[in-house]
Amino acid sequence: MVFRNRQGILPQLYPMKAIGRPSRMPVLLCGAVLSLAACAGVQLQTPYPEPPATVDQAKAYMAARDQALANLDYEINQKTRECYSRFFVSDCLDKVRIEGAKLRRAHLEIQGQAGDLIRLDDYSKRRAGKN
Repeated sequence: MVFRNRQGILPQLYPMKAIGRPSRMPVLLCGAVLSLAACAGVQLQTPYPEPPATVDQAKAYMAARDQALANLDYEINQKTRECYSRFFVSDCLDKVRIEGAKLRRAHLEIQGQAGDLIRLDDYSKRRAGKN
């Protein structure tokens, strides 16, 4: 007769060696794989725009802006479709939305800077023409 831990004084009629403790390795391995799959970062291939330093760069950005935003929307839609093949769909969708919002916000900031540069250049040209 063998006494097991947490059993109080109730005797166990089988030897301790015959009762194996279930291994936690498969559970831990599955948990690690699922957490890694869920944490797999969603990275969009569209680069963050560079702020323009000159008027020519600002005009080039404004000309290419519509195409860059169209490419960004296409890539966001593509990543959204890929999320539905993953286990944690809502987490993946949230990451895609957040990353897309960051890129759109960066484009809006650069668009404002480029517009300011172009307006200041036009203003300085008009002022120079009056004198």
